[in-house]
Amino acid sequence: MLTAVLTTGAFVTPAAHADGPSLLITASVGAEPQLVGKPFPITLTLTNTTDQPLTKVTLWDEHLSGSWLSVQDWAGLGGSPQAGVTLDAGATRTFTITAAVWTWNGVPHERFRADWTPGGELVVPLIDPTTTHGAASGVVYGDRNENGTFDPGEGLPGATAYLYGTSSGNQIEATTDADGRFSFTDLPAQRYGISTTKLPDGWIYDAAAEQRVDVDGSDPGPAVALRAVRPFSEKLHATGSFDRGTYQVGDTVQVTLTLTNVSGGDLHGISAGCDRVGGSPDHLLGWEAWDDITAPGAFDLAAGETRTFTETGTVPTAATTYGGFRLSCDFGTEPGPLDGRPTVDPAARVAAPPGTTAGVVYHDDNANYTVDAGEAIAGTAVELVDRVDGSVTATAVSDAQGHVAFGTVPAGPYRVRIAGWRAVDADQGSVSVGTCWYCGEDWALRYQR
Repeated sequence: MLTAVLTTGAFVTPAAHADGPSLLITASVGAEPQLVGKPFPITLTLTNTTDQPLTKVTLWDEHLSGSWLSVQDWAGLGGSPQAGVTLDAGATRTFTITAAVWTWNGVPHERFRADWTPGGELVVPLIDPTTTHGAASGVVYGDRNENGTFDPGEGLPGATAYLYGTSSGNQIEATTDADGRFSFTDLPAQRYGISTTKLPDGWIYDAAAEQRVDVDGSDPGPAVALRAVRPFSEKLHATGSFDRGTYQVGDTVQVTLTLTNVSGGDLHGISAGCDRVGGSPDHLLGWEAWDDITAPGAFDLAAGETRTFTETGTVPTAATTYGGFRLSCDFGTEPGPLDGRPTVDPAARVAAPPGTTAGVVYHDDNANYTVDAGEAIAGTAVELVDRVDGSVTATAVSDAQGHVAFGTVPAGPYRVRIAGWRAVDADQGSVSVGTCWYCGEDWALRYQR
């Protein structure tokens, strides 16, 4: 064990023994090497050497050299105004705090300190990622039989597995082979997050919990299985509507939601999640009270069963700046991926002055959310579609840079539609015309064939 000893007083310092300090603190960390990016425990042992209680004892750490140590959990010994522990007379207490090093700059050399003491030093054994390298591997698989395990024949070819959390901030990518397998070599030793994207045939990555790989130079290195599932929209169909197309602020809205189980088997524990962005000012109010369908509430559907739910909400005040309001809900089971869930997104109007809307349409081939050379959808007819009644309000042709302007149109919720193209983001090409804070700004919408 690597150990440091320091002494301290508390805010109220009782008489100490004549032959030593009032408080003895020992800090230690295991001798096994630690990894950049992987939290590790530090043990702090506090001994009250006096015959009186010590109260509100707190500590902090002082960086001396090397990589910076980030304490994630002080176990009540620091980090907040409420911190502080009490030690009875003559008592010894042990605390385990959690720390991590996020960026390599040499072996961490720290000093744990407290009021009125010089403190004590601690060196953390950390693997040097500039001199130690290793490998990681795994498989991306589509769980066809839904047993939660990779079985022969379930590998997904052509998917992208990627590592993140690198010191450069850039992802490290690998493409899966015909059996869904991938490998990374010559990786700097550290903890990485791992995920997958660009899955074939509509598979959805089941990222119920973040996965990590610890590369420490050992051979053959960690191996992981990244599970993909079919989109829940293949099992459940959902529709939603309002009882009217036009309202005033404060009106009560009746919402009809119809869910049909098309899976061929029973579905259990279905729940709705609404306004995933959180606090959207143009979103229908009151959905949090729909405890028959929103989490933690849930419902079941037998094979082939259809159920209709009638809920009520309130038109938000901000609807006048958007020219309308909306409801955005998805349906699935917990835990489960948010991607691929069936959604409902009805919209309605509220009287407001007309406005203008314009922006860029493009196909984001490299998925960097930037209109790069060759990605603009140029010279193409683009329609502005009323989300309330589905009518085409305006049509324009995009220029060489993919920019399209519709001019002045009635305020309200719209979708931008391009024949032969499909909007790829969660908003499905939605735009708002009105006086909201972003309504007059150019938008950038991504599409794919």
